[in-house]
Formats: sequence, C-alpha cells, structure tokens
Amino acid sequence: MNEIEKPYIILKAAMTIDGKIASINGDSEISDDKDWKEVHKLRSKMDAIMVGKNTVLLDNPKLYIKFYSNSGYYRIVLDSNLSIPIDSNIITYQPETYPTIICITENVSLEKINEFKSKKVIIIASGTGSHVDIVKLMPKLYQMGIKSVLLEGGGNLNWNFVKEDLVDEIQLTVAPWIVGGQDAISLVEGDGFLRMKDCPRYILSKVKTRDNYLLLKYLKRI
Repeated sequence: MNEIEKPYIILKAAMTIDGKIASINGDSEISDDKDWKEVHKLRSKMDAIMVGKNTVLLDNPKLYIKFYSNSGYYRIVLDSNLSIPIDSNIITYQPETYPTIICITENVSLEKINEFKSKKVIIIASGTGSHVDIVKLMPKLYQMGIKSVLLEGGGNLNWNFVKEDLVDEIQLTVAPWIVGGQDAISLVEGDGFLRMKDCPRYILSKVKTRDNYLLLKYLKRI
C-alpha cells in the first residue's frame, strides 16, 4: 500500500500458548498482575487506545490508567453503525481526562450522531461501506495530533489492521496454558490471508521470560 500519514500502531495482547485471547465464552483473564502493570505503563505513553465495538459490548471497559501518573489520552472505538450503548463506561467515565472518539461510516443518521455528540463524544466518519475505512481514518487521527495508537481490541480489530498492513509493532505476552476451542477467540480473526507470501512480516526484536510467561516484541519489516 502507498505510504499514508498515520499514527504509530502498536498491537498489544496477552494470549495462551495456542494463540487464544479469550475462551469460547469470552473469558479473557489471561494477564497476571505484573503484565497488567506493563499494559498501564504502555498506555501512559500513548496518544490513544483503540478497541472494537465488541470489546465495549462484552467487557464495558473504562480504558483508563492505573499505577502511573498521566495526562490522559483519547479512547477510540471502531463502531461502524454507532451501536454501543450511550451509557457505556468508555463514554461516561472521566471524559474530561479520557475523551472518547467513535469512528463510524457515513451511513449513520445525523440524529444518532447528535445524540452521542451531546455526551461530548467526538464522531469521525470514514467510508461509505458497511465498515469503517481504517486506511482513510488514519490520516484523520494523525491530523488531530494522535501520533501513536495502542490496539487493545479483539481478534477482528487486529485482523482489520493486519490486513491493511498498518501494524508497526506487536507486543505479546504468552501465558503458560492452553485453552483450546475451535470457536475461542484467536489473536487475529477475520478471513485470513490465502497465501503465506501475502502476509505482512515482522522482525523479532526482543524476547523476555518472567516466571512461566514469555514476552515477545516484533517490529514491522521495512
């Protein structure tokens, strides 16, 4: 793809040995206390945290920072049809410190947009299809001063960014157990690539172990 003005994208996740980020019933309690502190430390260095709408619907996260002092950041949700509840934590919890951006398509009604704007939510429309056009979205975020984004969403969000080759860095914590389950959520979901040669490639830049956990850092191959 052609170079575009875009934030630096870090995909951060904890997964099991078999590559699952949640069990078949959505249980995603994989990180231990030390790993969660590292997540919050990384959050404190970012301009924005991004999740997909399913993460909001399933977990209702606040996406704030504990353990470290910070001046806040943007919370971004990809929600093509603007379907998350307006009383979600990501909207109501400390909006003055963590302002929320919801990214939608241009098909959403003005009435619904204005309803969310009344809650001080920033709405960005990108694309006329059934899903947010994330390639067109990237320059819009960059022009807002968002130079770095941490992906903390689920497998579908990860796939959307991997598919478009937008991920600059991957930080993985591999937990020492296997959950199994054909329908358990994997690190990257979506349709997948048909041929290995079409997949984006990464360079392993750091390996650490802690207790029985494995910490991996990959950088995009240029």
